[in-house]
Amino acid sequence: MDRPIGIILTSVDDASTAKKLARGLIEAGIAACVQVSAAGTSFYQWDNAVQEDAEYYLSIKAPPDRRNEIIEWLARQHPYEVPEIVVLEGHAAIAYAQWVSSTCQAP
Repeated sequence: MDRPIGIILTSVDDASTAKKLARGLIEAGIAACVQVSAAGTSFYQWDNAVQEDAEYYLSIKAPPDRRNEIIEWLARQHPYEVPEIVVLEGHAAIAYAQWVSSTCQAP
């Protein structure tokens, strides 16, 4: 059996910003876990040109009912003009989903 869980993805261009966002989400009590990956390479279209940049990826785990709070928090805190904020609705093992829910402060 499983339970719903929210996964929000974003990326930034340096490790210190990634860590700052991760810590801020946890300290705000709106995410249970944020995994920061090693740098990867992103290719994207911006200013009518193909861009190539190193980015750190954040995978944010939270109860589904905290999704909008996280989106709003990221929109205020993220350094990009148009930040990547992608929401995935998934399912997790019951014990992990219960931990995620109990770790986040009540809305």
